[in-house]
Amino acid sequence: MAQASGGPITVMGSVTGALAHVSVTVTDVERARAFYGGVLGLPEVDRPDFGFPGIWYDLGRGLQLHIIVNEGLSRPAAERDGFDVRYPHFAIGVESADAAAAALRTRGVRMDELLNSVTGLRQLFVKDPDGNMVELIGPGGRP
Repeated sequence: MAQASGGPITVMGSVTGALAHVSVTVTDVERARAFYGGVLGLPEVDRPDFGFPGIWYDLGRGLQLHIIVNEGLSRPAAERDGFDVRYPHFAIGVESADAAAAALRTRGVRMDELLNSVTGLRQLFVKDPDGNMVELIGPGGRP
């Protein structure tokens, strides 16, 4: 594959390598705000009016999380309620997975975790009110 200064050349042109945002679909914007802003503590940023409800969060380094409301969302119960690393999810790097796990526990958040995964990092998996899975990954190893 040909390379350009920004990255590989594709049918879209040169890829910059920068991921701009991740979007997650939810059924209720206020429940999502309570989880992503309240429980996870993500900072909310301004969002243009697209004619439908949503929220944007800053994940750092130019990356954003876009919450998009779709009241008709329906997720299979197994995926909504269970934890499986093969379910769709996105990961947020944290400075200390031990500190993140402790904070989630004090907030009563249900999570699944891999203490010493093959990544060499501790992986925490949590679900938002609609069953979207979020991974928090970082150094750590204490239960």
